[in-house]
Amino acid sequence: MNRINEKNFWTYAGRFTLLYLLLYFAVGSLFLLLQNALPAESRVALDFFKPYNLDLAEPVTQALRGFFIALVLYPFYDLIVKGKRGFAILVCALWGIALLGNLEPKPGSIEGMIYTHTTLVEHIMVLAAGLIQAMLLSLLFLSWERKSIGFAGKVECSCSGLLTETATSKWLRGYTFRFTLIHMFVYMIVGSLFYEISGYEEALATMEAFALWRDLESIGMVAAVFFGQIFRGAILALLLYPFYDTYLSGRLGWLKLFGLLFGLKVIPAMFAVPESFVVMLQEAAVGLPEIIAQTFIFAVIFYAWERRRKSKAESIAA
Repeated sequence: MNRINEKNFWTYAGRFTLLYLLLYFAVGSLFLLLQNALPAESRVALDFFKPYNLDLAEPVTQALRGFFIALVLYPFYDLIVKGKRGFAILVCALWGIALLGNLEPKPGSIEGMIYTHTTLVEHIMVLAAGLIQAMLLSLLFLSWERKSIGFAGKVECSCSGLLTETATSKWLRGYTFRFTLIHMFVYMIVGSLFYEISGYEEALATMEAFALWRDLESIGMVAAVFFGQIFRGAILALLLYPFYDTYLSGRLGWLKLFGLLFGLKVIPAMFAVPESFVVMLQEAAVGLPEIIAQTFIFAVIFYAWERRRKSKAESIAA
């Protein structure tokens, strides 16, 4: 990867953060107009989770969120900015991974569809608004960034894109299977462990943050979690595929993969503005250690498995 210098990093991060902040408030203003036009009984989850919030503290929150997303996307700079499919890849990252694949069970995320009492209309509204925001951000950011570096449209990096000639349907099925299998294994094992040691039962019964959650111990819920995570794992595998060659090619690729997952799936959940500092600490103590552990363990195991397969393939070819 052709690295940009430190000065250009800060201008790159500044552009991304500024556009992220402006578009959040532009799209959020329109979203809240539509949300407030709904009958009160039709927007219970939207009012509760506040996917868009225009309070006074929100500019700081969104600026931090935008900066950290820019930071974790930096190792994939050439892939996104100089790659011929950069727009699609960036939209997949911002909308698919950061919203649909987010580990916070809120409207618009697969976790929210599984774990919370949120209506289909509420999910669709958030997904539509998120897609508009991601597409506008990707379009404006790439235009601005490419113009600033004098990029004229020539592809300067070798990257996997969305699908390449080397990614046959058989290989892609195998990759998706491995990704989903490890995702399921880590999610279930780590989730079960933290459920026992982190006081989830008490938190579900007493904390306001879990007021809209479904009954986790019902048979139907257990089945929904199991099959829902198979679907979620497969979706994440496809959304993360464009980044495959970049994080697999380096020795610290596991760290790039962890950073990508952490920055897009975990950080958005961390930068929420609670009603009080005490509430923030209580909510973080319940859910945050689990999702960090899940993300880290998955990144290490999946990277190690893929590197081993790549080494074997290269040995056979030699």
